[in-house]
Amino acid sequence: MRAALLVIAALATGLLLAACGGSGDETSSVGRAEITVPSDVHGVVPELEAVLAQFPYQRWYRDCIVATVKKELTPAEAEATEASGAANAEKIIGAAGSTCKESSHRPIVDPNASEKQLDILRAGFAEQIRPQAERKGFKGTRLECVERTAEELPSGKVLGLANGTHEVREGILLSVLAQCVKAE
Repeated sequence: MRAALLVIAALATGLLLAACGGSGDETSSVGRAEITVPSDVHGVVPELEAVLAQFPYQRWYRDCIVATVKKELTPAEAEATEASGAANAEKIIGAAGSTCKESSHRPIVDPNASEKQLDILRAGFAEQIRPQAERKGFKGTRLECVERTAEELPSGKVLGLANGTHEVREGILLSVLAQCVKAE
């Protein structure tokens, strides 16, 4: 088992991808998004840096996450191979994303991000929208519609979900749900 996790798909959104494995580069996929950690990168912090470099996050946000993780993660957790150590590292990394986002009112995602980078965030938003739709009573084809609609969000809406105010994010979520209310 690798010393650390393949971490983060969208710290800002709470998405966390994990893969443990053998030799060679490790790639995790969600929707159209792929995140790869090269085989020569080992340890939580170096893997985190390799993963974050693939996201459209602003430099200040990536640096804040790495600095926060370095400060909070014990040396034993940084090299953990046990599930409990890895789980604590996951928790620390997830909290770092929230802490960094809340510490500034600046946008965390580069508005000039590539479609490939936005696909990573889009996949994270699709993962988050499903439970919200289920709480609102969506089932069957309606739920499938919500997932499909979220996976096809235009870039502007992905940026709105990442960088927008609470009201903007809520409006985008409601527009996704509204498109699927009549799905049978």
